[in-house]
Amino acid sequence: MEAKILEFCRLLRRGGVNISFTQIADALRAVSEVGFCQNDFHTALCSILIADRADKPLFDKLFRLFFLSLHKQGRVLSGRDAEEEKSSPDGLPAELAQQADGSGMGRGAGASPAILLIKAVREHNRLLLERLAEVAVKSLEPVSRTNLQHMDTMVVQAKVAIGWYEAVNRLERAKGLENIGETVYTGWTDSLGWLEHRIEQLLEDIFVSMFGGEAIEEMAEAANLKEKEFYRLDNLEIDEIRRRITKLARKLASKYARRYRRAKRGEIDLRRTARKALLTGGTPVRLRYRQKKISKPELAVLCDVSGSVAVFSEFMLQLVYTIQNRFRWVRSFLFVDVVDEATPYFKHEDIEAALGDAFAKTYFSYSGFSDYGRVFTQFANNYLAGLSPRSTLIILGDARNNWRLAEKDYLQTISEHVRRIIWFNPQPRDNWDKEDSIMRLYAPYCRQVFECRNLRQLEEVIEAIL
Repeated sequence: MEAKILEFCRLLRRGGVNISFTQIADALRAVSEVGFCQNDFHTALCSILIADRADKPLFDKLFRLFFLSLHKQGRVLSGRDAEEEKSSPDGLPAELAQQADGSGMGRGAGASPAILLIKAVREHNRLLLERLAEVAVKSLEPVSRTNLQHMDTMVVQAKVAIGWYEAVNRLERAKGLENIGETVYTGWTDSLGWLEHRIEQLLEDIFVSMFGGEAIEEMAEAANLKEKEFYRLDNLEIDEIRRRITKLARKLASKYARRYRRAKRGEIDLRRTARKALLTGGTPVRLRYRQKKISKPELAVLCDVSGSVAVFSEFMLQLVYTIQNRFRWVRSFLFVDVVDEATPYFKHEDIEAALGDAFAKTYFSYSGFSDYGRVFTQFANNYLAGLSPRSTLIILGDARNNWRLAEKDYLQTISEHVRRIIWFNPQPRDNWDKEDSIMRLYAPYCRQVFECRNLRQLEEVIEAIL
C-alpha cells in the first residue's frame, strides 16, 4: 500500500498539487495509524496532502478513480466492504435503480427524458437522476482513447441525449409562471449540478475501466491549471487563475521586501566603525555599513488584446499592477491594430474594476485584426519620448500580423531608446514563424523572448526577470 500511496501522490503532483516529501512521510504514518477504512483513509490523506482548499475537488476525483474505481478491477485494495461493491452506483439498491426506467412510475412511465428530468429535479429524486445519468452515458457512441481529451464535449452530448436544455428552459419558465422562490429554484439548480457531476463521474469510470491507470494520469494532467494553455481556459478556470495570480503576486511582493531589507546594508563603513569602536576601548563591537540605494526599475507593458491573447494580457496586467511596489512606475498600453494608454485606469485599488475600465474605455481597435507594424509606428511616434532610457518594455503578443507590414525599423528605434525589450509570446514555440507569425523579424530587437502559454511558464519568467 505504501507504493500505491506514493503513486497517488505522484498523480496529485501531475495535477498541479504541491506536495512535499514531509507531507508524504506524514501521510504514510497517518495511514498506518488509522488503517484502510475508506472514510478514515480518505480523511487522513486529504488533511495532510491538501493545503489549498482549491485542490480539494481534484483530490476527491483522483482518490475515487485511483483507489475506488481501480479497486473494482482488483488492482488496488481500498479497504471497502464487499457489501458496498454489490450495490449500484452511490450505494443504490438495484431494485430502486430499476424503477427509474419508465416502468412502474405512474404518469412518468414512457415519458420523454426531458419530462423525467423535470420531474426528478422538482422532486429532488436522486434515484431518478442517477438513472438519467446512466441513460445519458449509455447514449454516447463507443468511446475511444482520443475521446479522453474531449471530456467536456462528451458531457454536453450526454446532456443533450436526456433533454437537458429543454428541461432547463421549462424550469426557468416555470419559475416565473409559478412564482417559485429563490430557495426552491436554488434546490433545482443544485439537483442539475449533481446530475452533471454524476455524468462526468460515470464517463471517468468508463475510461478507467477501459484504459486503467493511463486514463487517470491523463485526467490528472488535464486538470493541472498550471499546464493548461490560456486560450483553452473556461470561465471557472479563468477565475481560479486570477485567484492564483493574486497569490503569486503577494508571494513576489514579500520576496522583494526581504531582499530589499538585506540589500539596504552595503559595504562596511570602516570610518564609522572605527569611530564607534572608540566607545568600547577600540574593539569594534558593532559594524557600521554604508547606506546602499536601491533603484527600482521602470516598466512599460504593451499588451495585445486581440482574440485569445486578451486573456493572457489580462493575467499579466493583473500581476504587474498587484506588485507595482516593485517598480518606480508602471505604464500600460493596449493594442490590436491601434495603441492607446490604459495607465490612468489602474489607479483604482480594485484590480478587477481597473481591468474592466481599461478594456471598456481604451481605444485599441479599428479593424479588429492585429497590426503590429502600425502599433509599433504609433508607439514610437506618440509614446516613446515619455519613456525613460532606464525603462524595461514588456511586449505581450503572438506576433501574428495578418500579412501586414512588419515595420521592424520602428521596433529597432524603440529598442535603442529603452533599456531592454522582453517579449512574452503565448503561442507554442513550434507555431512561431508559421502562417502570419513574424516572430523571427522582431526577436533580434528583444533582449529576451519567452514562450509563455500557461501559468507555470508565467510564474517562471516573472520570477526570472524580476
